[in-house]
Amino acid sequence: MRIVIVEDEAPIREGLGKILKKINSGYELAGSAADGIAGLKLVEQELPDLLIMDIRMPDMDGLTMLRKLRNENVDCKVIVLTAYSDFNYAKQAIELGIEYYLLKPIKIPELKHALKQVEDSLAEQRQMDQSMTLDHIFRSGIMGQLETDGQMDHILYEKYGFHWTDPLFLFVIRLGNAYDDSLVLLTELLKDIGSHSSYFSSHVIENESRRAVTVVVYRTLEEEQVESYFAKSVVPMLMANLGDKGIYGWGKSDGLMEIAEAYRQIWLRMEWNLSGMEKGMICKEDTDGILTYPYKYPMDIETQVKNALLRHDKKEFERCLREFCRLSRAEIYHPLEIKEGCIRFTWAVFNTAKEFAGTGEELSVQKILQTVMDAVSWEEIMAALWQVFVQMRPQESQEGPPVGIMVQRTQNMIQEYYNQGISLEMIARKLNVSEEYLSSQFKKETGSSFTETLRRYKIDKVKKLLLESGLKLNQIAVMAGYTDPKYMSKVFKEEVGMLPAEYRKTFK
Repeated sequence: MRIVIVEDEAPIREGLGKILKKINSGYELAGSAADGIAGLKLVEQELPDLLIMDIRMPDMDGLTMLRKLRNENVDCKVIVLTAYSDFNYAKQAIELGIEYYLLKPIKIPELKHALKQVEDSLAEQRQMDQSMTLDHIFRSGIMGQLETDGQMDHILYEKYGFHWTDPLFLFVIRLGNAYDDSLVLLTELLKDIGSHSSYFSSHVIENESRRAVTVVVYRTLEEEQVESYFAKSVVPMLMANLGDKGIYGWGKSDGLMEIAEAYRQIWLRMEWNLSGMEKGMICKEDTDGILTYPYKYPMDIETQVKNALLRHDKKEFERCLREFCRLSRAEIYHPLEIKEGCIRFTWAVFNTAKEFAGTGEELSVQKILQTVMDAVSWEEIMAALWQVFVQMRPQESQEGPPVGIMVQRTQNMIQEYYNQGISLEMIARKLNVSEEYLSSQFKKETGSSFTETLRRYKIDKVKKLLLESGLKLNQIAVMAGYTDPKYMSKVFKEEVGMLPAEYRKTFK
């Protein structure tokens, strides 16, 4: 696999170059660049299999470079490097078709996994290129990777009875979270549709990454009859067998070269399901000319969901998700505006989770963001957001039972700022909760008050300094956050039963 690295930070750029060979000796570093302008020229010249790029770079940023490459039909795989705060950049990068999203600082296991995914994708792509099956032709067309010529047209007509300029119809069924459980049944129901009709043929394509199945309808001249048949016969039959698990879209392509755009338009139309469109087969006629209201982002629900995460309050978190969903469908909003609201809401949840999750499990930001970007149902969006809550498990305490995220964060801040005059009021303000609520929850979950905990932690630090250093008492007092050595000695005796000097003499 030939790889180009475009990254403005020299240590990261050079470090990646060295790591690639260690991960797999078959990886070839085709070149590296420190900005988007040089990177653009390098990729155009080398045409690598994979581009690893930063977003924020001088002269030309990564998104501009990638957009230019896509406009030039350079379809290399892309791994993007960025940080959690790059919300708008993340959204645009995903829309430009990237393979993976890695957060800085880069973790070797995650990089290995991403590279393996790209390798597998390239291998699958090459294998498909070696065949001329109908499945390969339609898949390549949908992915925008099909090249047609006179020889292909001859093969199409000889083997399958249609020309590459003949009209095609696409029937898309989005299963989402029900994909794994319903795929076998759905494909069984779909595979013989064409044989039941004398005026069209059909081919079924599974798409695991999209969690969907597509039926390509070809070799037909009865356009209105085909659409009517799917809307009035096929969809009701599928709904009777699948219940409400599927979302259905329909569109037309003027030949194989237009099939990718037709497929993209179907997915855009299916997003109207987020606006509360009734179940059924969503067609172009259903969505053209719909009057919409400006989307109102529910800022108050964002604040509430952050607090629910902070308290690790399951019921409140679920309520916030339901309320966000309800408000996003309160009026007829354009799905693009709803999607942007969903991404903003997801990003807010992620940033809160990252800040308060401590050393807990790493959040799957790429996977969950991609799910929200691809979603055409609220069930998918709610399930993706719920994964953030699930992954934010409270940490186990060495001295007692698990504590909630809010109390855990308070404990962390005591440990970090104990010698800087930290107070319960300051922490409550930072955590956006009342001082009274934080005090009661802390006492309830730890068995000790905030003041008692802070006091014990400072005294423990004094003990450590007494035994492990030769510092004077006034120096130890400053380091432990006491302004008066005499007051420190008084508190120390109350807690330990002896003065600091006696403690040092006895135990050192």
